[in-house]
Amino acid sequence: MTHPLLSLAALAARLLPTSVKKALYGFRPLAQAIRVSLNRAAPAGLTPVRVAAGSLQGIELVLNLQEEKDYWLGTYEPGLMAAIADLVQPAMVAYDVGANIGYISLMLARAVGESGQVFAFEALPANLERLQNHLERNGVTARIKTIHAAVVESTRPVQFLLGPSDGMGKAEGSPGRQAAYSGSIQVPGLCLDDFVYAQGNPAPQVVKMDIEGGEVLALPGMRRILRQARPILLLEIHGPEAAQVAWEELTAAGYRLCHMSKGYPPIASLAALDWKAYIVALRAEPID
Repeated sequence: MTHPLLSLAALAARLLPTSVKKALYGFRPLAQAIRVSLNRAAPAGLTPVRVAAGSLQGIELVLNLQEEKDYWLGTYEPGLMAAIADLVQPAMVAYDVGANIGYISLMLARAVGESGQVFAFEALPANLERLQNHLERNGVTARIKTIHAAVVESTRPVQFLLGPSDGMGKAEGSPGRQAAYSGSIQVPGLCLDDFVYAQGNPAPQVVKMDIEGGEVLALPGMRRILRQARPILLLEIHGPEAAQVAWEELTAAGYRLCHMSKGYPPIASLAALDWKAYIVALRAEPID
C-alpha cells in the first residue's frame, strides 16, 4: 500500500478492537465517508495485497480494493470469523460450500492446520480461477481441494443464474434475493451425500454454507451426512423458504440451532429467524 490513506486504514484495522470497528461501520454517514475516501485512494482493478488484519492477516490475495475492502481489512463476516475460531479444531475435515474466491477456505485451512483438510465447492468459473490463484500464492493447494460444482439435492447438471458480476449467482430453483440475473450457465451439480458415500471422500466435521438461498437444495442432499457424520454447520440463510428448510431438516436430524453471535444463544422457533440469518447448528443426540 503506497497511498498514505490506505496505509492508515490497514494500521487502524490491525490496532482497533472489533467492537470499535463495528461501531464505525454501524454509523452509516461515517462509514460511507470512509468508504468513499478509500475508493478514491484505491487502485482500479485487481491488485495483489496482504490481508491487513483479522484471522487471515498476512495472507496474499488479489483483490479489487474498491469492492473487496472487507477482505483486505479483515472485517469480512466477523461473526463467522469468531465461530470458526471457536469451533473449528486442528485435524478436522471442513467443507466450504459456496467458496467464492477462497477467503473462508483459507481461514478454515488455518484452523484445521496441516493435519486437516478443506474441500472448497464453487460453481462460478471466474471465482474458481481466483480461488485457485489464492491457494497457489499461499502454498496451501495440498490442504484445500477445489470442486467445481453447485451443491444441490442430487448429482446432476445445474443451470446457474449469473448475477450483476461474474462473482455472484445461485442455482436455479434457489429462493433468496430476487436480483436481476443476466443469464445462466450450466455447471456440474453435486449432492454432498454422493460426494461422501458414493465417491468415497471424507465426511465433514464442519460445514460452512453460503449459497444465496441454495440451502433449500443443498441441505436435503446431505441428510445422511447430518445423521451419521453430524458435522457442525455454519450457515448464512437467505429468505423465509431457506429458513424453513434449514429449520425442518436440521431439527429433524437432531440439531439445535443457535444464533451466530457471542455465546451462541439458542433459536427458539422458526419465527425468530430474520430474512437473512446467521446460524450455528450444533450436534445434539443422534437420530436412529
